[in-house]
Amino acid sequence: MATNQTYRIGIIGCGGMGRSHSRSWQKQPNINIVAAMDIYEESAKRLADEFDVPATYTDVDEMLAKEDLDIVSITTWQGPRSEATVAAAKAGVKGIMGEKPMSASLGQADDMLEACEENDVKLVIGHQRRYSPANIEIRRLVAAGAVGTPTTLHHRGKSHAGLLNTGTHAIDSWRFQLSDPETLWVVGTTSRTTDRWERRTICEDLCMGLVCFEGGARAIYEGDLPEPPVPMPVIAGTEGQIRNGDNGTVLLQNGDAKGWQTITPPPEPKNQFQELIEWIEGKIPTHRGRGEQARYTIEIMMAIYESLRIKNVVNMPLETKELPLELMVNDGTLPVLEEGKYDLRTPFEGQTRKR
Repeated sequence: MATNQTYRIGIIGCGGMGRSHSRSWQKQPNINIVAAMDIYEESAKRLADEFDVPATYTDVDEMLAKEDLDIVSITTWQGPRSEATVAAAKAGVKGIMGEKPMSASLGQADDMLEACEENDVKLVIGHQRRYSPANIEIRRLVAAGAVGTPTTLHHRGKSHAGLLNTGTHAIDSWRFQLSDPETLWVVGTTSRTTDRWERRTICEDLCMGLVCFEGGARAIYEGDLPEPPVPMPVIAGTEGQIRNGDNGTVLLQNGDAKGWQTITPPPEPKNQFQELIEWIEGKIPTHRGRGEQARYTIEIMMAIYESLRIKNVVNMPLETKELPLELMVNDGTLPVLEEGKYDLRTPFEGQTRKR
């Protein structure tokens, strides 16, 4: 494909992430953002005014039919993201830049991948931490054996955010730092006694997951667990450990030196938008954030919920395609004990409770 092609870009979902994607696209050469779509017309017009976008829509299919787009950014909430992705793939775009979490269920993620494969569309999900110099350096160090065989990883999620919101970056980072291993099994527990939602998807009050990756490394996810927090290394292994330092540095402790070594990672010249263009043009064989990688993250998060549903360890691959948390809410396994429906991100009409 000629490298001097100008790509026609459409934005689907014109909130904060839609504006973030628009800023990033405008930094790329040979890019023209030609259309913005949001179910709320005022949101589409606000983005169009800010980024000088000539056309706005409130219907995805209408925009896809009229605009002959090369690439779309799909920055909606996770619930409708699958439907928009499938529609864009069938409309003949060359590439799709989605946001995280990839979807609200494993079945939705599979629908997205199937539609993109059938229509030869490059699908990327915005796990931008794969471009973090610190994460790239950690991946290099682990692969080089700097901490021996990896044994444990840990992440404590941001409070009052939910697994699908904060877990997606954490889990994807784990896999990236370990050079993207297969997942062997997951065990987890979940509590939901309040009527809690996050961007209109059912959300837990708290959860904990233990993930076993190929090679045996265990990763611990904590979401809204009780205090006190316990500081943990990013990765520990049989011969050392790695922590995050100040100002993007990486701290390494192993048998090669006494105490901690401070490593300043080199800058990363690429970003996920640039890499999508290169992937479309055939300059690189794949993309760090391709949809298949994001599916692993969705599968792990769903397995944390599924472990409570089946009251057992979930051996991968996960077979349940629905959102297990929703199944448990609907069948009465997780009854609401404190009335008052509330959304952590965008309040329902008349909502008074925040968390």
